[in-house]
This record gives sequence, structure tokens and C-alpha cells, in this order.
Amino acid sequence: MRIISMAALLMMLFITACKKDKVYEDPYAGGKESLGVTLSTEIPNPSEAAPGTVITFKGKGLMKHKDSLLFNFNGEAAEIVKVDSTGIQVKVPATASTGVTSVTIGDQIFFGPLFRVKGNLDIDNNYKVVVGANSWVSDVYRFADGRILLVGDFLDYERKGIVRPISRIVLTSRDGEMDRSLQSGRGADGSLNSIAALPSGKLVVGGSFASYDIHQAEAHNITVLNSNGSLDSMSVNTFTKKDTVPSFNGGTDGRISRVFVYNNRITAVGSFNYYLRFVYDRSDYLQERDSLVTDSILVRQLIRFYPDGTLDTSFNYDLVRHRSFDGPNGPISDAYQQADGKIIIVGRFTRYNGQPAPYIARLNLDGSLDPGFGGSGADNDIISIRYNETTQRFVLAGNFDKFDGTAHSGLVMLRSDGTPDEQFVAAPRASNELYYCAQQLSNGLIVVNGSFTRYDNVHRSGFMVLDKTGKLAQGYNNTADFSGVLLRVFETINTSGQTQALILGRFSRFNNKEISNVVRLLFK
Repeated sequence: MRIISMAALLMMLFITACKKDKVYEDPYAGGKESLGVTLSTEIPNPSEAAPGTVITFKGKGLMKHKDSLLFNFNGEAAEIVKVDSTGIQVKVPATASTGVTSVTIGDQIFFGPLFRVKGNLDIDNNYKVVVGANSWVSDVYRFADGRILLVGDFLDYERKGIVRPISRIVLTSRDGEMDRSLQSGRGADGSLNSIAALPSGKLVVGGSFASYDIHQAEAHNITVLNSNGSLDSMSVNTFTKKDTVPSFNGGTDGRISRVFVYNNRITAVGSFNYYLRFVYDRSDYLQERDSLVTDSILVRQLIRFYPDGTLDTSFNYDLVRHRSFDGPNGPISDAYQQADGKIIIVGRFTRYNGQPAPYIARLNLDGSLDPGFGGSGADNDIISIRYNETTQRFVLAGNFDKFDGTAHSGLVMLRSDGTPDEQFVAAPRASNELYYCAQQLSNGLIVVNGSFTRYDNVHRSGFMVLDKTGKLAQGYNNTADFSGVLLRVFETINTSGQTQALILGRFSRFNNKEISNVVRLLFK
């Protein structure tokens, strides 16, 4: 009874309290006063245009703020020509790029439609690729007849691999149409990162794979293909039977990132510690009765093979200890082979075979250090090195602030002797920005990719084109924000003499068009 009375008393107190005129704090107080402004997302007139063109955007409530509003094209301020009750007229700025438009009044932003800025760079409409590849594309080889072989980590290309997967290698026409004459069968069971041609016309592919076509677990991250994409094979007598195996009997215990051919020998660069080779006439009884013996030799990051896969012990090899010399004391991120066979490596290392090599080293034909190339080197990671034979210039990209003792903010151009080209000066970059890839084209323009949002106080996100002095190339930075990584830029010329660049890598869009991992650009 006492319990019921107490409950009733509490209820009465609650009701009484609710009747009092208590004032609560307004949770919405302090918000921004509505400006009554809208910027229409309707397509403007005209819908796309080059810098300098006056564009009309529809909007409401702009007149009373005409003296304080700012208009932006993808983050770049535009000249306001006219504001009235129906909208606003603005001139496309010289630094504009394709992207979302907006009006800013004080600290409030009103977004408008996406606007396409016309310029000298766009997707090449003659390239027939619409969808692209379903995973990254890493390298390209062009046959004498113009056909192109692409390799990477994809299982589909242009949605042609739905029934039968296109396993990491595809042959296309010059303009990207799939050529089904390739005899790759099941392809590779892992990524193909690099491709190069032997003097015989056969092709070397390196990557992270163990099987190719029907040859299961018979490769160690590298093999040789016939020019039609089939595995170059041979017959051997094993300890139990006669068998068909890859003619290239050699490889590594880890990923191969680049392969090069010189003087009919194959040099590979990657993340590995051992050279591996099958011994076909002996059984590994410790594993399985019918398994093969695999010989291994300590060889780190750099290796050279004969065309049959035999280890070339004349390259960076210690014949006394029967293993490679130490090589770089950190990872190699990229490499380039000169016409004379010397190889330049870059990455996150400071020494090579015990000798100073700050993030860059050029190697002689025997794998020894060729001292002096690049002067005192960089002060931090170099991610990529690319060379243009026409301009005879290297471009290095990375996370460095100095090269050869002078300021170079993530990008530096070198002459063929390794000395910096002083006419190229990159703009300062933010501390959290770096460049992944920079490739100079034969017309002097430089394609740059990285994690950046501005360059020289202009909005450029992930992709830009510089001139040979390091300035943004006028008319070539009109494309939309880019998100992804470029792994290769392959230059060609069309029938009109215009420069084309096939860009390969990891991306899903270019210039606001959905296209994955492979696209060809036209430089007008």
C-alpha cells in the first residue's frame, strides 16, 4: 500500500513540474541566418567553354550580395561580369578546370552545376576503350604493326572476359579494340608487372605469379612467351616421365617489378632475396615423392638471367661467397635501362654495395656502382624515374626537397649525364604532398601524377601538365580532379601529327568520365 502511495506522489510531482513555465535552451540558436540565395544546378549557357568565355548561370537572391560574392570554377576565382535577379554572368578564368562551380558569400558556399572547361587536353575519342580493365594495368608493349599488348592485374577488359577471364594480358589494336588472336590461354595466376622483348621476338614478362596457362606452379615470377602470347616451352625428362615445361627455367622468391633486355640477357628488379631454379632429374623426397628439387641462391633485388633462365653470375655477384653482393640497402621503387645497358635505380636506399648512393644509383654492365651520376643524390625517397629519348632528359618524382644539394621540391629534371637541368624549377609543394610519376613527352610537356591538390597556387588535384620550365602548361590543365596512380605513360603520334599518351595505372575516372585503368589522351 505504501508503495502505491509513493508512486502516486511521484506522478503528481512530475505533473506539477511540467505545468511550470520552464525555459529551455534553443538547440538551433546561433545558426547562420538564411541568405535566401540559391545557385541553380541547371546546365548553364553555354554548357562548356574555354577560358575567357562568359557563362550565364541561373540563380536567385544574388543581387543583394553582388558586392560581396565570389564565383569559383573548381576552386578557381572567376571575374563576375553581371549579377541580376535571374542569375549571374561570369568569365571562365585562365586557370579553370572541369569541376563543380560555386558561389561564396562570406563563409557560406552555394554549389552550382558541374562545368566542363575546354582546353588542349582531352580523352582521345578515336581510342575505342569505353569501360577499361577491371584492375590495374602496369605496362605495355607495342608490336611493329602497331598492335599493343597490355599486362597488369586485370581479369576483364571491355567486359569481354565475363565468360572466360582475360588473365592479366590482352592484345589490342592500335586504338584499343581487343584482338582475340592472342594465345595466352588461362594467362597468369598473379599480376604481370612488366614486359620486354628479346632479340628473337619472344617476350619476357615479370610479376607475381607461379602459373601461366596450363603450366601450374612452374614459374617463379618471370617467364618467356612466344610473340603470340603462348608460353615458350620445351620437353624434358624428369625423374618419372617426359614432360613439357617452360623453356625459361629460373626466377625469384618474390615480386619482380621491372624487366629489361640488353645483349640478349634479362635484368630484373624487384622485392626478392633468392634466385630459384627447378632441377628436373631429381625428386624432393623431403616434400613429396613426385615433387621437384628447387635450387636457390641468395640474390637480392637485382638479378640478371640468360635467355634460358640460368643465373648470370657476371652481374653483381660474389663468386667467393656464391651469392650476390649486398646491392642497395633499401627498396628499389623504379628503374630505367639506358641504351648502353647501364641501369639507373631509384628508391628508398642510401648505399649500394656499401658505397654512398643517396636514393639513386647508376650501375655498370657488371652491376657495380657507376659513381657520380646524380651528384650527391636526393635527401628523401625517389619514387619514379622516366627518360625521353627525343629531349634526352630524365624526370625524377618523389618525396624529396633537395637534389644534388639544391632545392628541388619533389620533381627534378636531369640531363643524360645526371646533372640537373636548371631551366626546370618545380613550385614548392606542401609537406603532405608527393609525386608518384612524372613523364616528359617529346613535345616537351611533362605529365605529373601524385597526391596534391594545388600547384603554384592553382587548383590541380592528382594530375597536371607542366612545361619544360616547371610551370603549369597553359591550355593543358583543363581536365577534372584525378584520383589514382599512373604506372605508365606511353607516347604515340596520330596520323595528324598530334601527340597521344596512353596512360595506364589504378584509376576509375578521367576528366569526369568513368573509365578504368587505361585511357588515351590527346594533346592538341
